[in-house]
Amino acid sequence: MSTSGEKPKAGVGTAVGIAVIVAAIVGAAAGYGTTYLTRSTPAPQTREFYVFPFSLGFNESVTSLPHDVFVPDRIVVYRGDTVVIHFYNTEDEPENHTFTMTAPAAVNADIGMGEHADITFVASTAGIFPYTCTYHLPSMAGNLVVLG
Repeated sequence: MSTSGEKPKAGVGTAVGIAVIVAAIVGAAAGYGTTYLTRSTPAPQTREFYVFPFSLGFNESVTSLPHDVFVPDRIVVYRGDTVVIHFYNTEDEPENHTFTMTAPAAVNADIGMGEHADITFVASTAGIFPYTCTYHLPSMAGNLVVLG
């Protein structure tokens, strides 16, 4: 201990401790970056989805909006996947629904009450692609999310 009023000098142990902490932070950041940059997308595969119209419980004549929605309203796949959508009209009302999409595949399946359509395409481009029912916009809409 110094009695002359001088401040004690930082020892070698403190410098080593700081160097270890800085090295750990830099190493962790480099490891995370390397893992992030070298991750790979899964091999392309066939992914199947079942899509239905669903009626929400409100009177559309009061709101002036259709009460129909897609279930599910989001489909997530990887670029290169073969996408198979089984689209069923399970409504008990005699009305048609469409599954309409322009990209990554041009699709317009128009089905009546009790009918179904099987839609198959390859998700060749990454992005977010809307799908809609042309009869029940804006509420009957969803998104195909293609990761890649």
